[in-house]
Amino acid sequence: MVTTGVVDVQTPAGVLGDVVAYILNETAGKSVLNVGAAGGVEHYLPDHREEWLHHLLGRVAGDLVGIDIDTANIARAARYGVEILEADCQGMKLGKRFETIVMSDVIEHLDAPGVALRTLVEHLAPQGRLLITTPNPTHYGTLTRAVLGRSPSVYCDHMACFMPEHLQAMCNRYGYRLSAVYFFGYIDRRSLTNIIKSRMGRAIGRLSPRLCASFLAAVEP
Repeated sequence: MVTTGVVDVQTPAGVLGDVVAYILNETAGKSVLNVGAAGGVEHYLPDHREEWLHHLLGRVAGDLVGIDIDTANIARAARYGVEILEADCQGMKLGKRFETIVMSDVIEHLDAPGVALRTLVEHLAPQGRLLITTPNPTHYGTLTRAVLGRSPSVYCDHMACFMPEHLQAMCNRYGYRLSAVYFFGYIDRRSLTNIIKSRMGRAIGRLSPRLCASFLAAVEP
């Protein structure tokens, strides 16, 4: 089916103060699939586990499976006792369904995000939820660079960018429900300057959510 016209997000959007706390609350005691679990392993292991989402999920989930396609980081995680399966969310068949699937900052890297969305929903339990986080292209920093005549800052491995409307359009096409949208900003602690910038970004986002750095979308079958 081809749709025309403007896509409206059909669920109200809010702002999250702590996206990690939200994700952990949504996954507590549940069967969880973490997509892209090996991302950043070279930073998190062995000394920064408490900053690693996969480690934190392992503390609260009733059952946790992590998948990734990065064989080097999967092997690195294994050396520190963490098992992550090599599987591609764009075509995997795990033979198991999950109450919650987390895909944090992955969808923008994919060749076929629509295929991935369908594959992941097929791995959801009937009342399950897919939690997707991704950078927000209407972030105040991006708009500021445009006003100043500068090129946008785009990470080298990002294939696409998404607004909530894009995910709503995908849900409309495949018959899914976009049940929640929350905007948020991470605190970048790599330097004092980055901390100040990210805190300023959070303050701006509270005034206008669409200017936040990222957003979370919850998709249901």
